[in-house]
Amino acid sequence: MKIISLRIKNNFLGWDFDEIKFSSNLTLLVGVSGVGKTQILRAIIDLRSIAKGKAINGFEWKVIFSTVNGTEFVWEGSFDTVEKNELSLDDTEKENQDEKEKSSLISEKLSSKNEVLIERNKEEIKFRDTLMPKLSSHQSMIYILKEESLIKEAFDALNKIEYRDHTRNGMRLRIPNKPLHSLKSNYKTLENIVNSDEDIRTKLYLTFENKLDIFDKIRSRFIDVFPQVENIKIEPLETDDLPKKIAEDIPVISIKEKAVPKWIREDRMSSGMLRTIVHISEIFLANEGSVILIDEFENSLGINCIDILTDDLIHENKTLQFIATSHHPYIINNIPYEYWKIVTRQGGHIRICNASDYNLGKSKQDAFIQLTKILEKQS
Repeated sequence: MKIISLRIKNNFLGWDFDEIKFSSNLTLLVGVSGVGKTQILRAIIDLRSIAKGKAINGFEWKVIFSTVNGTEFVWEGSFDTVEKNELSLDDTEKENQDEKEKSSLISEKLSSKNEVLIERNKEEIKFRDTLMPKLSSHQSMIYILKEESLIKEAFDALNKIEYRDHTRNGMRLRIPNKPLHSLKSNYKTLENIVNSDEDIRTKLYLTFENKLDIFDKIRSRFIDVFPQVENIKIEPLETDDLPKKIAEDIPVISIKEKAVPKWIREDRMSSGMLRTIVHISEIFLANEGSVILIDEFENSLGINCIDILTDDLIHENKTLQFIATSHHPYIINNIPYEYWKIVTRQGGHIRICNASDYNLGKSKQDAFIQLTKILEKQS
């Protein structure tokens, strides 16, 4: 999937943002803290939630996106606004909400190749000009009709929106759905691993155990960033704190540094190292067509890894789309300004502009200095 353009308004929370046009596979949302960069990422995640059948209070959207097959969709709609003291609930709690508490769809429309596939309002629902029976007013038609072939293509694409932070809570003890030894025998080729629904750690484990060349490439890129490292491995967890049957199904990353006799397990390595391994692995192993959202790209990353990671984000995997936020000067200065989207805010309105809209200097240094002055004024 690739998001081509996006416009969002949240009538319940009282904010909106301009249409954003995404012209490359990397977009860096630049701005001071509090201008709405994270809200933009959350709005993109909300699109995935709506496609999965969730109702979002007062949410209005229009998104144009294409699938890996090259099919372009225009999806737009709006939920009514229910005034209430609403908490930010997780997905499980939202599923358990009473139907009366959920917002209803006022409108929804899905088009592709100049054909209107879905069109609904409060009175009626049409699928390819055929009137449909009364269906749930709280669930998107993309979710309800997800088994229809063309709708399924849109549904599958929207479900490739990912927000990942594997280091926020330290070592991430996620047990795969199947035993690791079973997964190893099921996924022996790179194509099968990449297209699987396994998490990125399990994918890395499978490439390591099956001795695939892609693991050598990931290891080499990591050593380019951290030359003191001579090797990486990922193996089942060994610990006395968990039953062996559970521990042996938890893949754990370890690194070997030069002149250091013992391997360093991920819970003892720096968060910057761990997050770098994860990001490099995502570049090479994420599902084709994934949209990966990274909030505050600089968090836990060492400055020595920005150049290499950025180069990989831009050039290595053209089927992925990365949308990241940052207000860190070093990161901004080391990502070419044609990838910047400058985010500013006035009240509840979030404004997004290309760097070219500010007539920044031709050199990277001049552009960065001018951007710094713009952001200083905003703060």
